[in-house]
Order: sequence, then structure tokens, then C-alpha cells
Amino acid sequence: MMLYLLYTQTVPKIKATLTLLALLIFSLSIFLPNQKVLAETPGMARGTSTSLQVINEDAKPGQIVAHKNGEFTLTKEPFDTEIFGVVVESSSLSLVDNNEDTKSRLIMQAGEAQVLVSNSNGDVKKGDYITSSGVAGIGQKADKTGFVIGKALDDYNPADPNVPGLVWSIIEPKTAYINNNVKTNLLDAIRSGALSPLLNPVESLRYILAALIVAATFIIGFSTFGKSSGRSIEAMGRNPLAQGSIRTAMIFNMILSFGVMLIGLALAYLILVL
Repeated sequence: MMLYLLYTQTVPKIKATLTLLALLIFSLSIFLPNQKVLAETPGMARGTSTSLQVINEDAKPGQIVAHKNGEFTLTKEPFDTEIFGVVVESSSLSLVDNNEDTKSRLIMQAGEAQVLVSNSNGDVKKGDYITSSGVAGIGQKADKTGFVIGKALDDYNPADPNVPGLVWSIIEPKTAYINNNVKTNLLDAIRSGALSPLLNPVESLRYILAALIVAATFIIGFSTFGKSSGRSIEAMGRNPLAQGSIRTAMIFNMILSFGVMLIGLALAYLILVL
């Protein structure tokens, strides 16, 4: 009797489970091929795009768009600070203007889309930031801190490096800090520091910490030299015969003060480039 009850309670559950598994396998067999087709369709994007008027009538999917003087136009300069988004052919969700004309294009600001890039600034690898270039609407590898359209999700290996091609990217226009370790010098680091309010909190903290170290060492250096110089001048007035040794002490204090300031600059530089 117990075996019969166990059988009658277990078999329906097993049948239901097998039925659900069969439905799941059938659903995957239907939807997975479609997703593969979508991923391979040029310009197809994952996210939300909006229909906007682009003044360049030849704008095509993958090209980078900037918002300048109230108009949307293809980017034409490297590291354009007014990058807005990328042109897409279609997307998961498209907000289309019913009054669109030949200048209307779907623009994506956030999500995943294909971006037209070239190897004009070096090979684009997975994880590299992509920015605008001197060619209208074409992206390139970002090799220094500046404004970018997003980050590459794949390597770009064209047969002809002079011909732009599409590469899947995360679309997220922003200022990105790029640590290249080799090409950064102190002036570039200071210039990049002007962008720190636009960077993420961790990157901003690097610049703030470097600035505090430089300020502290300069204050310590100048105050120490000023105090020691004042005492030395007073000592020379009280004891003229010891002027030689007092001058030597003043020179030593000056060298020590400037050494402290140089150490502060070196520490700040290391914080910025390491």
C-alpha cells in the first residue's frame, strides 16, 4: 500500500518535471538561433535608442555622434568632449519620432552596440576604451585620459588596417582615466588632473591626494627655509665673525627645503602614473 501511494505521488511529479524540461529545451532551440542572428546583424544594438535629427545625411550605423551648438553631428576630432552616442540601425527598444525625415537616425547613449573603428591610433583590443578620431564618425583606440564613447568588447583585427570596421562595444560616453605608464609625463598628468571632477571617485581621489602632497611639501619647504633664514640672519647680526659657517648652514637649509619639495613632486607623480 505504501509503495502504491509513493508511486502515485512521485510519478506525476516526474512527468511534470520532464514536461517542463522538454518545453525549456524547445524554447531554447527557438530563441537561441534568433539571438545569434541579432548579434551578427550590423548596427543591431542591445539597449534603448532614440530617433534624432543628425545634420549629416550620410550618417550610418556605427558612427559616433556629438552634440554641438544644439545640433547632432558626426564627430570630427580626436577625444571630442561632446560625444553623445552612436548611430544604430535598430535596438532592443527604439523611440521613433513619427515626423522623422531623411536626417533622422537612431542614436544610442547606453547599452551595447557596434562602433565603426580604425587602427589609426593602434590596435583595438578587448577592454580598450574607444574615442573619436579625425575622420568623421569613426572611432579609434583611446591611448590617454579623455572623453570616450565606450569600451571594446572584442578585438578588432581587420584584413586591411586602413579600412574601418565594426566592433561590439559597451556604449557609455564619459571621461575615462587611462594609465599608459610609458607616455605620461608630469605635464600630461597635471593636464589630465583638470578633468578629475568628471572622473569616477577612485580616479578623482588620485589627483586630490597628489595635489595635497604637493601642497603640503611646498608649505613645509618654504616655511622651514623662511624660519631658518630668519634665524640665520639674526645670528649673523649678533656674531659677525661666524658669517661663513652661518652662510653654509643657510645654503644647507635651502638645499634641504628644495629637496623636500622635489620629493613631494616625485611622490605626486608616482601616484598619478602607477
